[in-house]
Amino acid sequence: MAGYDGHRGWLYAVAVSPQHRRAGTGKALVTAALEELKSFGCIKVNLQIRATNTAVAAFYEALGFATEDRLSMGVFIK
Repeated sequence: MAGYDGHRGWLYAVAVSPQHRRAGTGKALVTAALEELKSFGCIKVNLQIRATNTAVAAFYEALGFATEDRLSMGVFIK
């Protein structure tokens, strides 16, 4: 799932079932999402992953993503 707010693009969720991993499916999904976002005029795409998820970090780094010095904040609304 990807989105564009007119300022930045976001990858919200990318999932590949375990039996289809390491076959290029994830790369194809991300590449397609980036191309679609680009077609809307998006020039930068962000995503968030857990810091402990090093395997996924390596996956995105291989696709050109880089860690940025940002503070992510959130709140649960009751």
